[in-house]
Amino acid sequence: MVMDRLSPTKESKDQALLQLYRHWNERRGDRLFPAPKDIDQTDFTYASERVSMIEVSYDPLRFRYWSVAPQLTAHLGYNMTGSYVDEVPEPSMRQFVRACYERVIQSRAPVYEMGTVLIRLDEWWHEVLVLPLSSDGSNIDMLLAYRSTVPPVAVKGHPIDARRAHAPPLATSKSNNDSR
Repeated sequence: MVMDRLSPTKESKDQALLQLYRHWNERRGDRLFPAPKDIDQTDFTYASERVSMIEVSYDPLRFRYWSVAPQLTAHLGYNMTGSYVDEVPEPSMRQFVRACYERVIQSRAPVYEMGTVLIRLDEWWHEVLVLPLSSDGSNIDMLLAYRSTVPPVAVKGHPIDARRAHAPPLATSKSNNDSR
């Protein structure tokens, strides 16, 4: 979902996500996007374990992980720092992440998404906020991505199986996942 630029998302209950959105919005001021230099990760240590920074390049459009959230690395079972999204090992994860980042570029606005997605035949709960940054005030050249690690009791009225809410790393074999 593309967010209203003037207010934090109303769907999220994650206070760190909401605080990060307010921080981004304050740094943006009257511009469309804050610059990467306006965002100092020491200003949001409350979210540092859940924030990734992604460089955006064009012709062709590509996304490269400048830094990856430690909690995301632990969940996935591998570190993508320095790699491109098109190098993500799981095709379904690669497609999901790329589509999310492309929505930010196309909409020229923050993107918030919460729900479940099927990755490697396993349902994965996620809550993601992706915020655009621009060095020149117009072209988006970096993304700040937050992934929540606190699943709600239910998503869209459907209870979440507690075994799936904190699934083991996706890099483990399916037989390991079945033993949860």
